[in-house]
Amino acid sequence: MKNILILDDDKQVCRLFEKLSQQKDVLVTIVKSSENVRKVLQSGKKFDYVFLDFLFPNISSWDILTAIKNDPVNKDASIVIMTGLSLSEEELKRMHGTVSTIIDRKRFNKAQFEEILETSF
Repeated sequence: MKNILILDDDKQVCRLFEKLSQQKDVLVTIVKSSENVRKVLQSGKKFDYVFLDFLFPNISSWDILTAIKNDPVNKDASIVIMTGLSLSEEELKRMHGTVSTIIDRKRFNKAQFEEILETSF
């Protein structure tokens, strides 16, 4: 069973992940607040995937990415950035080697979720 961490404050996105997880053999942990992001990342729990809202409130996504990559338990997790923004060349370069996939959160759907799960491992 794959273990997935969702870092997103959008209720609709969280509901979509809950629904998708029920259709797949995955365990989903959803975190909607910056305080809980820190707690979960320091919990020692291992995640296979981290889906990160690039505009997560009250905490820098860059700080979250650094925390994941510096965590001996989760440093190998596949990180999926979800954003509705156009990322700059500088941002894309900064993510290179750290982020597995960048998806447009407005177009995210079941087929894309399944493709990520099938191609990442």
